[in-house]
Amino acid sequence: MDAIQFPETMSEENMRKMGRQELVNLYLMMGEAMLPQSADQPDPLTIPVAGERMEVPTRAGNIRVILYRAKRPHAPVYFDMHGGGFVGGSCEEMDFWCDLIRTQMDINVITINYRKAPQFPWPTASNDAFDTVSWFYQHAEEFDLDTDKMAIGGHSAGGNLAAVTCLRTLRENTPFRFKLQILDYPPLDLSISAFDKLRHPMAIPPQIATMFDACYIAPGQGNDPLVSPAVAAVEDLKGLPAACIISAEYDSLRDEAEAYGRKLVAAGVPVWSRRFLGSAHGFTMTLGGRNPMMPEDPNAKAACGMMMDGLYYALA
Repeated sequence: MDAIQFPETMSEENMRKMGRQELVNLYLMMGEAMLPQSADQPDPLTIPVAGERMEVPTRAGNIRVILYRAKRPHAPVYFDMHGGGFVGGSCEEMDFWCDLIRTQMDINVITINYRKAPQFPWPTASNDAFDTVSWFYQHAEEFDLDTDKMAIGGHSAGGNLAAVTCLRTLRENTPFRFKLQILDYPPLDLSISAFDKLRHPMAIPPQIATMFDACYIAPGQGNDPLVSPAVAAVEDLKGLPAACIISAEYDSLRDEAEAYGRKLVAAGVPVWSRRFLGSAHGFTMTLGGRNPMMPEDPNAKAACGMMMDGLYYALA
């Protein structure tokens, strides 16, 4: 991303002055330029996966999930969500990771294809995640899920949705709870302009992050803890599940993820948090060289092992 040459109209000064709709329109224009429709962009539904595609109902209609069934009976369940800045990505992208967890741990894994902004702004993606977990909890007997041992996690935007879902279990006093939340380089404070976050040549350019944020939320909504968990009061975090938090040295989201970890500790929540030096946003999902856009990061194996260790600890 550091190679992108932005026009003068996308200078920091100009973009700080733009209204939300201007930023959304700019994203739509830039998106077409950066991601042209071609044979290189296959329909996700044509991609073979190791799990079972199915649809589940949410308050806004059905969404796609992929279910990876454990071999043993009545096994725990882990819900996973992909990244993509709330505007892109699909559950198919997580196939190798979800199948790896299912294979190595023999637990059920469900990856959620939440709806994307700007067509579906907040809180649609959050509701999709929450409603999917609720539906599987209600249908646990049908799928032989051990709902006393559930975990949730995600990568980038998916990590935000995982953290928010955990907060909602407390706020809405749900009958289900999680044993662990995995937050893999998550955006947890959308109240702060992307231009005011860490900058580095390997980080997501603030111009792109600003467009993503505008697509997802309206001005002022970033101050809501159900958008930005990092702004929640410590008192409101008490009772949350243990957290595994992964941050990268050259990621603009690094500081907010680590700040949230410190708040969780202050609230009495067990936390495993590690900053991986020399790595950038997205590094964990380069494991095995599967990401065509990035070579395998030297820290990918250790970070994925950390997430797996958290699941072993929480769901054993």
